[in-house]
Amino acid sequence: MLTYCASELVGATLGAIETNARQEAWLHLVGKGAKTGKEVLPPLALTALERYLVQRGLSVTPARWAPDTPLVGRLADEAGGITTTRLWALMRRFFAAAASVIEADNPQLAEKLRRASPHWTRHTHASHALELGAELTTVRDNLRHASISTTSTYLHGDDTKRAREMAAAFSTPQS
Repeated sequence: MLTYCASELVGATLGAIETNARQEAWLHLVGKGAKTGKEVLPPLALTALERYLVQRGLSVTPARWAPDTPLVGRLADEAGGITTTRLWALMRRFFAAAASVIEADNPQLAEKLRRASPHWTRHTHASHALELGAELTTVRDNLRHASISTTSTYLHGDDTKRAREMAAAFSTPQS
């Protein structure tokens, strides 16, 4: 669930999750300017969601969900969902703790984590999805960008990969 804006995530409810005839799960979202969109929930995200629901004492069976239940609940026993400000603060605290753990081995990455934000997770998700072979249009749709040129800013060159691909493309045929 890394491509959501913080405001989309705190506004999402269990009722916004839909499973289609092909058993694909989708989360329907409302973003900036009341723009609607949907994002696929891959098996890893569904497994994490199920664990999270169990921790919250909620059913993992969609038919038993109260549709207005916030997807991300508050940390206390209070009713309702988490606020954008609280989510941002928790993520910052998590990034700071992770940075402390890796500081000695990787100070550059630790500093990057200290500057991280919810939007940074969106950027990171998009960059990794593209590096792993996801189509640019797929990532555009997940990010709910209007223009492919906006999404293309997440493309990063990999000189090693490029060199390998060009060597393979122009190598002499094997006999």
